[in-house]
Amino acid sequence: KAKVEIVLFKLILSAVRGVGRNPAVFSPLLKKADDLAFLENEYALASLEKIGSGGEDKMKIVQPPMDATALVEADSKLLTEEMMQIRSEIVTLGQIRHMNILPLLAHLARPGCHLLVYEFMKNGSLQDILNDVSRGRRQLDWLARYRIVRGIASGLEYLHMHHSPGVIHTDLKPAKVLLDHDMEARISGFGLAKVFPDAHTHITTSDVVGTAGYIAPEYQQTLSITYMCDIYSFGVLLAGLVMGKLPSDEIASGLDLVKWMRNVMTSENPKRVIDSKLLGNGYEEQMLLVLKTACFCTLDDPKERPNSKDVRCMLSQIQQ
Repeated sequence: KAKVEIVLFKLILSAVRGVGRNPAVFSPLLKKADDLAFLENEYALASLEKIGSGGEDKMKIVQPPMDATALVEADSKLLTEEMMQIRSEIVTLGQIRHMNILPLLAHLARPGCHLLVYEFMKNGSLQDILNDVSRGRRQLDWLARYRIVRGIASGLEYLHMHHSPGVIHTDLKPAKVLLDHDMEARISGFGLAKVFPDAHTHITTSDVVGTAGYIAPEYQQTLSITYMCDIYSFGVLLAGLVMGKLPSDEIASGLDLVKWMRNVMTSENPKRVIDSKLLGNGYEEQMLLVLKTACFCTLDDPKERPNSKDVRCMLSQIQQ
C-alpha cells in the first residue's frame, strides 16, 4: 500500500455539523475509499504519537492499516462561509500535479475537521535535515542544497504561473518542503494556501498567516497577500540554505537574517556569510550568486522582486 501523509486541519465550527464523510480520492495510489476508513475512529486520531511540529502544525504518526503515515493538526476559528471556501480550494489543490509539489491523494471532511491525505516522503522535511546538519548528525553538500532550491523554484513557478487558478502558498519554509527518496524537493503544507483568481491583484486576510521570519513585510503591514509574498519567503529559505542559518537563529548585532545578509553581501568579504560547512568546496562564487538572488527576492518593495519564473531562470543560469 502506498505510504501517505495525512494532514488534519481541525476547524472549530459551531455552525457546521455532519459534513459529508465520503472521501474525495484524487489519485490512483489509493485503490479504494475503504483505505481511509480508519480515519473515522476518533480515539485512533486522538492517541497518535507526536513526531514533530512547525508553526501551528502538530506532526503525528499513525500506523495501521497503512504502512506509515504522518498527520498534521492545526486549529483555527472559521465561519461557515470560510469553511465552504476551504472545501472549494481543496478541490483545486487535488488537481495540482507537478514533480516538485506533493500531490494531494484524498480529502475526507468530517464534523469540525478536514483530513488531507498525501504521499509519504522517505527523507522527511528540509527542516529536519537542516536540524540534523546543524547538530553534526548528517551532511548536506552544496550540490544537494542547490538541487533542492531549484526544485522549490520550479514548483513555485507552476503554482503561480502555470496552474489556473494560481495558488499562493503563504507559508513557504523548510518545514513545508519534503524530500523524496532521491532528495527531490516537494512543496507541501497547503493548509494556509490561497487560490488566486486571475482577475485579482491581491487577497486580503483578517489576520497574518505564516511563520515569523518568512512573512513579507508588506503583508504584515497591509494584510494583503500576493505572489510576491511567496517570493519573499523563498528568498529567506534560499538565504538560509547558503548561510546555514534560520530566521529563528541569533544573528550578529541583533539584525534579522535578511538584513544581516544584505550587510555582509555589500561588505569587502561577502564569503563570510556562507555556511562554514560549505567553504572550500570550490562553489563559493556560485553560492554568492545564489545569495544575490535571495537579496532580490527579499527586497522591501514587492514590485522590485522577481517573479517565480525569473527566479527559476536565475538559478538555472547560475549553474551554467
